[in-house]
Amino acid sequence: MMVRRCSKKPARCSSPDWASLPEELLVLVLRRLILLSDYIRFGAVCKPWHSAADHQKDHRRRELVHKPEVPMLLIPPPAETANYHRRRLYSVTRRKVLNLELRVPYPRKCCGPSHGWLATENEADAGITLLNPFSGKSFRFPKVSLQPAIKPTMRHKFCYENHILKVVLSHDPSLMPNNDFVVAAIFDMHRSLAYIKPGDNKWTYIPPIIMSSLTDAIYHLGKFYVVDVYSGIFSVDISSFSKPRVEVVAPRTPTKANKAYIVKSRGEDLLLVQRFLEWRGNPRRWLTSCFKIFKVLGLGGGSSGTGSSAAASDGQIVERVEIHSLGDDTLFLGDNYSLSVSASDYPGCRPNCIYYTDDCIDDNAFGSRDKGIYCLLDRRFAPHYRVKTEEKHLHMPHPIWIVPTLLP
Repeated sequence: MMVRRCSKKPARCSSPDWASLPEELLVLVLRRLILLSDYIRFGAVCKPWHSAADHQKDHRRRELVHKPEVPMLLIPPPAETANYHRRRLYSVTRRKVLNLELRVPYPRKCCGPSHGWLATENEADAGITLLNPFSGKSFRFPKVSLQPAIKPTMRHKFCYENHILKVVLSHDPSLMPNNDFVVAAIFDMHRSLAYIKPGDNKWTYIPPIIMSSLTDAIYHLGKFYVVDVYSGIFSVDISSFSKPRVEVVAPRTPTKANKAYIVKSRGEDLLLVQRFLEWRGNPRRWLTSCFKIFKVLGLGGGSSGTGSSAAASDGQIVERVEIHSLGDDTLFLGDNYSLSVSASDYPGCRPNCIYYTDDCIDDNAFGSRDKGIYCLLDRRFAPHYRVKTEEKHLHMPHPIWIVPTLLP
C-alpha cells in the first residue's frame, strides 16, 4: 500500500489583535490593576488601550481618595546619562527601577511631595514652584521670607537646601478645578509655619512665638495639624477667620525626638511618630536607631485610652497613646507628606513596618543617606533601595517618596 504524504503545511496561527479587544474587556482588566504604575503603562500600549484607560480615570481617582496609592522613590537618572533634569522611579514593592523617567528641575531640592506634587525653591528669586512631574503642570508662588532673627551672613547657608523643610497641600490641585487648595510650608531656622492660596501675592505667617521647631504637618478634618520636636501638636484653622486660629491639641512632652511625624491612619485617628538617631556606622554618621508610635485619640471620634492628654477648646480630650504594632498598615516617612497604606492591598509591601528616607539631615554624601525599613515586630532594620557605586558620587538631592498620579 502506498502512503501519500500531504504537501500542505499546517496553518500558522495568526498573532492576536490586542488593539481590537472590546472596551468592556479592557475595563475589566483596568479595574483589577492594583498599582497605579501598571495603570499608566496599560494606557501606553496603544491608542485603544489609552482611550479605555482615559475613560476610567475618574473612577480610578475616586478609588484613590479612599485607598492611597503606595509611594515610590524618586531617584537620580543613570550615571552614564548625566541628565540632571530627569529622575526615575523605584518601586519598593517590586524592588526594581521602572522604565519611566520624569522631568524634574535640577539642582533644586524637592521637598514635601504631597498628592504627587513636588515643591522646589527657585534659586533665582527664592520663589516656590509647585510641580506635578507626571502631568507637567505647575504653580508659582512668591518666596517665603526669612525671619528677621536670621543674620544676613547666615542667609546663604539656609537659603536653598535648608530654608524650606516641608510643603504640604490641603487638597490635590488636580482635583480642584477652581484651584481651591492651600499650600502650607515649614521653613527657616525657627521651623515655623506659613501658608498661601493660589492667587495670593504673599504668604501668611504664624509667628514663631506661637509655635516653632516644627517638623511635620498634615491637613485633616478641615485643619492643618502640625507637630514639633517635643511631640507637641497644634491645629491651625484658616477656614473662616480673618487671622489663622491656632490651638494646642496636645502639649509638648519632656522627650525631644530628632524628628516627629504626624500621619493619618486608615481610620479617622492621627498617628504621632517619633524618630531617634544615633552617631554610628563606618564612616560614622547620624543613623536612625528606633521609632516610637502614638495614636492621637479624640480628634475624629477615636476610642478612649490612657496616656498623655490635653483638653481641646470644644471640650474634647485628646490623648497620645503609645502603640507597638501597626497591624496590616505600613508607614512611609521622610521629606514627603507622611502616608499610611494597607499592606494587604499591595503585594510586596511589608505590613507593620516603617519605610523611611533621610530628611534634612546634614550629610552631603548621596550614597550614605539614612534610609531603610524598620520592622516593629522584631525592631530590626532592612534596606530597600540600594545605591549603585557609580551613583554615590553624583551630586544629587537624596531620594524622596512620591505618589504616582494620573494625568489629567
